[in-house]
Amino acid sequence: MSNASLAARLRYAAVAAAALLAAPVSLPAQAPTAPPAGAGPAGPDQARYQEIVHLAPLAGQVAQVSHLVLTRDAGELVLERGTLVLLSPVGGRTVGAVFEGAGRFTFRPDLPTEREALRTFAGTTALDDSITEAILLFTDSTLDQVHGLTFGTGEVPDRVAGGVRDLIVSLQERQGGALADELAGPLFNPGGAGLFLARLTRAHGEPLLFEINPTSTEAVELLHPASRGESGTGWQVAVQFPLRSAAAAGVANDESQALRVDRYTMDVRVTEAFSADLDIAAAATLSLVARDNVGPWLRFALDSRLTADSARWGGASVPVFKGRGGETMDVEAPHPLAAGDTASLTVFYHGDMVERFANLFFIDPGAAWYPINRQGPRTATFDLTFHSPARYTLISIGQRADSTRTGNITTTRWVDDRPTPFATFNIGLFETYHADEPAAAPVDVLYSEEAHAAIRQRAAQLGVFLIEQSGKQQRVAADISNALTFYAYLFGPSPFTHFYVTEIPYAEGVSFPGMIDLSFSTFQSTSLDGFDEYFRAHETAHQWWGNGVLPGSRHDTWLSEGLATFCGLWYLQAEHKRSDDYFRFLDQYRDDIANLRGDAGPIWLAYRDAGRAGDENYQVMTYEKGAWVFNMLRVLMLDLRTMSDDRFTAMLRDYYQTYDGSPASTADFQRVVEQHVGMPMDWFFDEWVKGTGLPTYHVAWTSAPAPGGGYVVRLRVRQEGVDAAFHMPVLVAADLGGGRTARFRVDVGGGQTEYTSPVLPAAAQGLTFDDLHAVLANVKMERW
Repeated sequence: MSNASLAARLRYAAVAAAALLAAPVSLPAQAPTAPPAGAGPAGPDQARYQEIVHLAPLAGQVAQVSHLVLTRDAGELVLERGTLVLLSPVGGRTVGAVFEGAGRFTFRPDLPTEREALRTFAGTTALDDSITEAILLFTDSTLDQVHGLTFGTGEVPDRVAGGVRDLIVSLQERQGGALADELAGPLFNPGGAGLFLARLTRAHGEPLLFEINPTSTEAVELLHPASRGESGTGWQVAVQFPLRSAAAAGVANDESQALRVDRYTMDVRVTEAFSADLDIAAAATLSLVARDNVGPWLRFALDSRLTADSARWGGASVPVFKGRGGETMDVEAPHPLAAGDTASLTVFYHGDMVERFANLFFIDPGAAWYPINRQGPRTATFDLTFHSPARYTLISIGQRADSTRTGNITTTRWVDDRPTPFATFNIGLFETYHADEPAAAPVDVLYSEEAHAAIRQRAAQLGVFLIEQSGKQQRVAADISNALTFYAYLFGPSPFTHFYVTEIPYAEGVSFPGMIDLSFSTFQSTSLDGFDEYFRAHETAHQWWGNGVLPGSRHDTWLSEGLATFCGLWYLQAEHKRSDDYFRFLDQYRDDIANLRGDAGPIWLAYRDAGRAGDENYQVMTYEKGAWVFNMLRVLMLDLRTMSDDRFTAMLRDYYQTYDGSPASTADFQRVVEQHVGMPMDWFFDEWVKGTGLPTYHVAWTSAPAPGGGYVVRLRVRQEGVDAAFHMPVLVAADLGGGRTARFRVDVGGGQTEYTSPVLPAAAQGLTFDDLHAVLANVKMERW
């Protein structure tokens, strides 16, 4: 996925809006057979679903409580004095209670990064709050702890039942009624355990949700209220990390590992609808492997516009539920799966999720157009067969294995035998431009002149007059081919032997294995500021970073997006044979990062940064600061005698060739960096990936004769804005006149750093501190 400076993003969005306003309204989907929204799973668990959504306090199960301590990892909930009321049972077992009275909640993450996340959210690195109410849901040892209390009949105020109802509603999809994953597994499946959830009403401050979430290996979560869209719950993660026991075992991934989909084998029929949109009807066969005990209810994501018709387990029909308008699909296996079990599940579904504008179709690149695993990694291999009207061109991921035409139907088969979390397709009335450069893999660029004419016409109606370049398809193809050649030279060849580049009616770009979606705006014209060249090269770089080397977890997203952003700038620098645009983009990124100072968290938080002030935080920290991290490593590894990038390039080549086709974590990348730098790099990754420091350097300098002849540069650097332990080697360039430059590194740290350069052959006539943008910092020059 691409990112741009704010100005460029707004430019793209304005043009996109012109096209989107012209899009026709699609006809309603075929009538689904699922129950109405909120009705819950069909079949044998309908009763259990109703028990969950109608949880209520029991007037006959009231106890007085005194100093009951519930310690869960980094959180401790003390019910000091008050009333505890048990909730109605689910599946015959007690899974909830409500406390009212005086209590206390303390919470202190072990990880420095998460303490910083808590500080950004709550203004403190540890919570110690008075509470007046706690609504508890649990399948862990909590019931054993409360069994020692004496329960009897008591008065239960109406507000208690109302609070429980509000909590359950906040843990359901807004559309479709599906329960949050952390509830569904433990409460639907026999033997489901490990859940502890406490909705805490604080004496001061907004409510909080403290969870031990058994569906995530980063199981400890602290959440706060958040507005939600059509799908998703009413809570947003503020702090999240593994259980201490898992951390001790080295667990780093943030997703459940209970179930794996090894391969998708799909047969997809694409047909024209009355609205001129396209309908799809698909049979998706999932080859399943249980990595832990799981089921019988298995959970998948499926786009809200799609209806699940039926499912088969091997040759037998099994219940499937997907609420209308929801994005969650539950399938009931014939029996729970034990670790090591394998199975074949086929899901049949249909819908009209493909809308049309002119000759381009809207296929959301991030949409769950096939069943995506929600109980384990989404990475799988794909064997995709499409049947589509012959007058359209359809392309998909991987490599095209076959293409035949029968009457008015074209059947194409696409295979990707390398595991990937990303799969999509695109279709349209495309024209094709074929580029077959000698040093690059063949590239087919699919575009629509008719769509561009419609965009220009609609934009003109809105008062926006667009200039369209000639030979746009050739320019796009040239950048893609040149970038493919450049990256293959730097990192090694991509595993894909043919690339398809398609135009999409979105203000973004997305890269899939062997397939690159580019916004129609970059076909419209190529900007003079270098953005379009960077944009195309960014998406091309994802063939190595994101599709080649996969991010190990959400914490490692920057290794895909930040590195692709950096590579896009690197390509721009090489293509233009100068560094002006390269540094101009970095300057813009530095300003964006500085503007978010104190609001955005570290790169390490990835998507969680989006919740702080919208998507911009995530974009700036992951893409832009991520690119800065790679630039700093590049300068740090630069050979100052030859000004060669060879060490840095060799490091990235080693990283790619070591992890191509598999996931890599930040720790994996750090180990590769250390091998090539020749020293531990914890300090660097702690400061720039897991930290938020942004130093300001106050710099004074003078040039003076050296005692034995020659000259020296003396520097005095005062560091502000970061703690005393923060240090970075800063590149300094001294202009000696006559086209001569002396460069040296100054290790700046603490409050003030004094430095005297090696003896120089001439007096310095000028000095550049932080040469080549060696450090993401603000530099202020002062008099000596």
